Amino acid sequence: MPAQNSDVPGLRNYVLARQQVAAIIRAIQQASEAENNLAAAEQARDLLVDLAEDRFNLAVVGQFKRGKSSLMNAVIGRDLLPTGFLPLTSAITTLCYGPQERVILLRRGWRIEQEVSLNELADYVTERGNPGNEKGLVQARVELPVDFLRRGLHFIDTPGIGSTRHQNTATTYEFLPKADAVIFVTSVEAPLSEAEETFLQDIRGYVRRLFVVVNKTDLLPEAERVEVLSYVRAGLERVLEPGQLHLYPLSARQALAARLVHNDKGVRESGLTVFETDMSAFLSGEKERTFLVAILDRAERVLRGDRGPDRKDGLLASHPDQLESLGRALAALRADLLRGKGALSGAEASLAAGSAEMSQANLAELLSSRQLAVPARRVRETGACPICEAQGQAVFDFFVGLQSALVTSAGARRAFANTHGLCCIHTWQFHQIASPQAICDGYAPLIEQTAAALRQGPDEPSAEIASWLGELLASPANCLACAVLRQVEAEQVGRWLADLAGASERGLDRRARALCLPHLRAVLTAQTEAAIARKLLDAQARRLEEIAEDMRSYALKRAALRRSLQNSDEEHAWVRALWRMVGQRTACS
Repeated sequence: MPAQNSDVPGLRNYVLARQQVAAIIRAIQQASEAENNLAAAEQARDLLVDLAEDRFNLAVVGQFKRGKSSLMNAVIGRDLLPTGFLPLTSAITTLCYGPQERVILLRRGWRIEQEVSLNELADYVTERGNPGNEKGLVQARVELPVDFLRRGLHFIDTPGIGSTRHQNTATTYEFLPKADAVIFVTSVEAPLSEAEETFLQDIRGYVRRLFVVVNKTDLLPEAERVEVLSYVRAGLERVLEPGQLHLYPLSARQALAARLVHNDKGVRESGLTVFETDMSAFLSGEKERTFLVAILDRAERVLRGDRGPDRKDGLLASHPDQLESLGRALAALRADLLRGKGALSGAEASLAAGSAEMSQANLAELLSSRQLAVPARRVRETGACPICEAQGQAVFDFFVGLQSALVTSAGARRAFANTHGLCCIHTWQFHQIASPQAICDGYAPLIEQTAAALRQGPDEPSAEIASWLGELLASPANCLACAVLRQVEAEQVGRWLADLAGASERGLDRRARALCLPHLRAVLTAQTEAAIARKLLDAQARRLEEIAEDMRSYALKRAALRRSLQNSDEEHAWVRALWRMVGQRTACS
């Protein structure tokens, strides 16, 4: 499936809208706690966790043996999820983004999650590997470094309904309230049975976006296929409203076979391309709005006791005057989101203003405290700029050689004193690796020479004294370490451009995304071809947008006290952002 494009203004609007939704849910939580309604308070907390996760549940549902897992495999482009003639376990299987491939299992009665390899997945989610779910699997989470899963998308395979295992049907129905959008899969073998029509009616009560896939079209000749699709469409029109009808005939088996051998024509002929195009448009343009509307729908059910708008035994029934304004605010914000508006409406504006005042007060308190101090620890840096890496290694090697020379050579010590030492940044970098002996041996002559110069300086302060004193200090212009960095940078930029000349479009994008901004500037200074320069800038912009997303996700999960949800990309996003903007510390001068 094509990757989603980052849209910075859209991202900002989404973040603002998410804050508005969070303000309403916090108010619902506080009202629940005031009423000692622990169940409603817990439901509100769960909604806040979903907001913190920024998790969009795209569930694939349908009757047993309609090809749900096969469809997901075709979209992923890998024969990943097990398929077969026997029903799978009653557990939910989720595909989500992770920097490394891994499988996390949640098992009944286990307090901690279990990690297994991808090859062991079938031992837990199939009837052959886990008969009758004797291993007590509740959920399998498969983390994959797949681009279209990056923005919190959870691609979810639910147990098939209608099999001999009634628990499978119960598990799917229990999950429906958590689904933000649904892909309903039927097939040409038994198209749209009465049970499926009933299931569709149930789905319609929970989700606002529904995609209907008619699978296994390769089993029928063209004439019969047209007749079956006409029958399915007529049945859908009886159940769904006109705006909800999105029908996609395809063959998941044919699509996966073609995708595994990179046969683009075969993928198109399978019908998958049309489905993926519409799905990508939805994920890049409507997913965030649909997600927030779904959260508000669930929040309204908490307000009303999750028993429908006609039942008055929820929170609104307890204090109608106090909480009615909250219900109106929720409805107004949902209406704005459905219309695509980003402005606040009515009572929600006051809720957001109160939240902003609290944030400013907390921020002032934080700034006056010591909580902003960064712990003195080594942070693992990922995706480092290759030119920064080369400079860092070169300056480290230079420092090692300098330390040895200062300890063993009087001539080296005199030369070091004559250069006025190192610039400010490199003085402290050298201090981190040099021994006290090397610093004493090397810097004593420099200190003595500086002291002698001060004694011979002007007797009276003058306008030129600052300039004279500046000549006694090391600067990037005469710092030996800075000279090393400049030399290595020139060599690496030349090598980088030489490698770029033979790179493919994908290789160009990968190389450009790795550069920090200072070295991107160095490359663009040496690169005069406008088309190449534009591609380099676009690739860098995409990388910065991804880092910003990880930073916002990290901050939200910390605020929601959900540190365990952080992945390694989010945990180290702050340091990647810093070196992306200014270069790595060891490459700075």
